[in-house]
Amino acid sequence: MREEANRKRDEWMPDMRSRTIGDFLQGVASSSATPGGGSVAALSGAIAADLGCMVCRLVMNKKASDDLANLLQRFTSLERNFLDLAGADELAFSAVMDAYRIDRADDRRPAMIATALLKATNVPQRVAEKGIELLERICALAPLGSKQSVSDVGVAAHLAEASVKSALLNVRINLAYMHDEAEIKKIETAAEDIERRCSDLSARALSSVAARIAL
Repeated sequence: MREEANRKRDEWMPDMRSRTIGDFLQGVASSSATPGGGSVAALSGAIAADLGCMVCRLVMNKKASDDLANLLQRFTSLERNFLDLAGADELAFSAVMDAYRIDRADDRRPAMIATALLKATNVPQRVAEKGIELLERICALAPLGSKQSVSDVGVAAHLAEASVKSALLNVRINLAYMHDEAEIKKIETAAEDIERRCSDLSARALSSVAARIAL
């Protein structure tokens, strides 16, 4: 029965696109554990990507540009990635809770908890990785956008940075409950690298935005 319930749950992915802003915020503010910080981190990335889309389209309305067209395509793809990951985070956290509810007398419980925790760690790790991709595109966009929209590029950079750093918090809280030292070390090393790249890329993007504003 539990396996069937898990299968049905895995077949159902929360669809961020079908939710209203009000419904999502109400869910975040509720006593339910989902949607939580992981979904919010992913949604921050999606909003940042959409700001990138907007800036590309505003400039392209006045002058065609292959560079902007390519950036627009990538921002659009990243937005979809983040929204899918927001839903995946809810599923992954629910799976962890299900694993902890297994009877302690069940010999499968430790392995199922470990598996669920690893999956719940992998989702925010992917959010952080996509956030790095997003920041790289924002850096490329900053000198191409119009001065009127460059502040939107800056907002996108701040949101993308928040998405990465928030996702890494979710990675690390899950690591605190894991016991595979080799896996923990591998994930933490990757997280530290992502964090460094995030800070560098965010600083570069915001420096470019400040320079454009000052012109």
